[in-house]
Amino acid sequence: MRRLILPAAALAAFATPAAAQDDAVTSSETAPLAGMAEQMRDPERQREMAMMVQTMTEVLLDMPIAPLAKAAADMAGEQAEEIDPNMTLRKMAPDAGEVSKQVGKNLPRAMEAMGSMAEGFAAMAPALREMAERMKDALPERH
Repeated sequence: MRRLILPAAALAAFATPAAAQDDAVTSSETAPLAGMAEQMRDPERQREMAMMVQTMTEVLLDMPIAPLAKAAADMAGEQAEEIDPNMTLRKMAPDAGEVSKQVGKNLPRAMEAMGSMAEGFAAMAPALREMAERMKDALPERH
């Protein structure tokens, strides 16, 4: 509990002068974060992204890995091992199909969290800017 009190008090101290700033300037500077937060928290957008990433994961699991292994060996200056040209990650690791299911299940939650973080950063931006100005004024000039 104590760990939360000090940061909250510090944020409140810095946020008070920042709240007095011109709202037009503040909102235009934080608009990109607010827009990103809105998109990340949109359930329809989350569903679309989850479906797209889940589909991409399925496609990657079914791609032959021999060309990738050869390219990696060539870049490393090594001789590539012989790999069945039909070998895929799904064949190599049959449980790999669970990855795409987990992506589809967890991506909306991750996007919701990222949206909340973006909202938090947008809300903190004026306070952080004010803190940077205070620190700049408090530090001695470099010669």
